[in-house]
Amino acid sequence: MKIARRTAAVLFLLAAATAGAKENADGQVRSADARFWQAYNTCDMKAMGDLLTADVEFYHDKTGLTVSREAVVESLHKGPCGTPGMRLRREAVAGSLEFHPLAGGYAILSGRHRFYVEEAGKPERLDGQADFTSVWKRDDGQWRMHRVLSYDHGPVPYTPPRVTMALPSSTLATYAGRYRSPRIGDILVSVEGDHLKLTAGSFVATLYPETPTRFFAMERDLRFDFESGGDGDVRALAVYENGKVSERAARAGSN
Repeated sequence: MKIARRTAAVLFLLAAATAGAKENADGQVRSADARFWQAYNTCDMKAMGDLLTADVEFYHDKTGLTVSREAVVESLHKGPCGTPGMRLRREAVAGSLEFHPLAGGYAILSGRHRFYVEEAGKPERLDGQADFTSVWKRDDGQWRMHRVLSYDHGPVPYTPPRVTMALPSSTLATYAGRYRSPRIGDILVSVEGDHLKLTAGSFVATLYPETPTRFFAMERDLRFDFESGGDGDVRALAVYENGKVSERAARAGSN
């Protein structure tokens, strides 16, 4: 019985030590990852290089394979950090990071991140997102990125806001009609139940109100402002994309 109890105690201590080591590695890798991306956002090339192994391999679905610390740092220097008047910021998607320990001093950190672009004189805009998987290595006493995969780059899927406002049909009817844009041509707005339907050529959007005069599209990240004159009559329709007016159409007639 004593031997059995001692064996159980040893196994318990080993399990506790293993769990503690995993938790410790998890925190250390996440901390190193945060430092790398902070350096990325500030274009601190030295700090980024310090968090890469000398023989790092970086796989990218758009640019292919880059090998060695010097080559990866140089590609970052010439790429996201090499355009005057432009700043690229990376942000991890909340809750997407996953950590997995590997034997022999390695670990995996994976997740999804988004990239924001700020150009001189323009507001910051969301540019896209990608998935990533990084193999980290315990190298000379610290965790460093050893193998990096960045893939599935593309636009961020649009999630329309929740419908929180309802307008009476009489108010919706004041927006119905034909609007004409020099670039697009005719834009038709009609009432369909508790919302508006906008048709411009082959493009059709379902519009719900955010405010009494501003509507959002369910299909794309677009906002539509109905602009009135001094007499209160609707005179124009302004289309907002990325926070700026991309089109303005004058009212040509009512339905």
